[in-house]
Parts: sequence; structure tokens; C-alpha cells
Amino acid sequence: MNEVMTQGVELMLTGMGIVFLFLVMLIGVVKLMAYCVVNFFPEEIPAAPVVPKPVSTGVTPAVTAAITAAVHQHRSK
Repeated sequence: MNEVMTQGVELMLTGMGIVFLFLVMLIGVVKLMAYCVVNFFPEEIPAAPVVPKPVSTGVTPAVTAAITAAVHQHRSK
């Protein structure tokens, strides 16, 4: 029985060691990839966006006055 327990503990420690080494290697590879991306593909500074001039909607002052009067009449009810 003692030999079986010893083999079980050895197998457990071997498995945990392999998983630990894999995770350490994974962290190293991810950090290496991040380093390569930052150095070989730097982030480009975006140019200032071009803001188009507002286009007139063609609303005449008479239409604006009519809309204003309608809104005023609606709010007064």
C-alpha cells in the first residue's frame, strides 16, 4: 500500500510540474509576442480628422418661424 501511495505522489508531482512549466513557457511566449508587436508594429498616430463644413439644409426663415410658432402653440396647451 505504501508503494502505491508513493507512486501516486510521484505521478501527482510530475503532472503538476509539467503543468507549471507549461504555464511559465506560455507566459514567456505571450510576453515575447507583446514585445515583438510593440517593436515591429508600432501604433500609428492617427491624423487629425477632417471635419466637413456643415451643409445648409435649405430651411428658409419663413419655415423656421412656422416651426417655432407650432412648437410654441403645442407647449402652451
